[in-house]
Amino acid sequence: MTGTHTSGAGPTVGVPLAEVTRRDERSGRELVESVHLGHAVLTGPDGEVLAAVGDPSLPTYVRSAAKPLQATACLEVLGDSRRPSPPELAVGWASHRGEARHVDAVRDLLHRSGTTPEQLTCPPASPQADPGATPARILHNCSGKHALFALAGAQQGTDRAGLLDPDGPLQRLVLARLADGLGPLLAVAVDGCGAPAVAVELAGLARAFGRIAVDDDHRPVREAGFAHPGLVGGEGRLESALLGAGVVAKVGAEGVYGVGWQAADGSPRGFAVKATDGATRGVAALTVALLTALGVVPADVWVAPPPLGGGEPVGAVRATATALDRLAAAGS
Repeated sequence: MTGTHTSGAGPTVGVPLAEVTRRDERSGRELVESVHLGHAVLTGPDGEVLAAVGDPSLPTYVRSAAKPLQATACLEVLGDSRRPSPPELAVGWASHRGEARHVDAVRDLLHRSGTTPEQLTCPPASPQADPGATPARILHNCSGKHALFALAGAQQGTDRAGLLDPDGPLQRLVLARLADGLGPLLAVAVDGCGAPAVAVELAGLARAFGRIAVDDDHRPVREAGFAHPGLVGGEGRLESALLGAGVVAKVGAEGVYGVGWQAADGSPRGFAVKATDGATRGVAALTVALLTALGVVPADVWVAPPPLGGGEPVGAVRATATALDRLAAAGS
């Protein structure tokens, strides 16, 4: 099976990236119950494609995987004198679970610009950590990014109404920096949080994460994530586990993941993956399997939640051998 896309329509077919198995209680044999299709690409020191499964040029809305780049753009506006603290900066590129530590860090970041939680430009939401909570803007998983936008906008003199305007001064700069890092912007839409969402070639996302992992311009953002990985995601989240292991990682909605790390020789490596069905389960399994195969992280850095039967594990979610072998062979 090959990965294809229809111009303007996004992914229509992918290759098997991960499979979900369920165990036969009589024989002990695991049968494949479902398969996650998608596209993945590994890039090297100069941004060259080392290996791909599916289509590395797939037009992809990177969604929240753009947040590290958006945060670096905001720091360009703020300069050293108004730079947030590391915890505030970490939550500034988070897709957080709405835990107490996340809310506290967002409040601290808002305080810097004199913005109230009610003035955040993201919509009200209930947090993943407590789905029954009353929706509030500060509980939205993107509230940290919007608090960082508010601080950068205040420095520029951009009012609240213009913070998310793609033609306004803040987002013009942010979009320019996204294009610098990701490559040509194929589309600019509206993300779930209301901010501009860009589409680029999937390989561009991998290249960008390779640069985030090594470039000095991105040092404050990545070091904030390394120092406070739990603020970027939260309890049980893959990106927090990988950041804790020294790997830059960020999830994006609809099955997007970007990862970057520094190879033994100091050169960058980047990896990006997009699930055709928009599910994160398969892309997370492939990401961890690849990083483990390359010796970047230990095998137990994060374990995909298994399928359950009667409340007990009865199977596994694992990368397909075909996808993993092709990617790992090129990266080793």
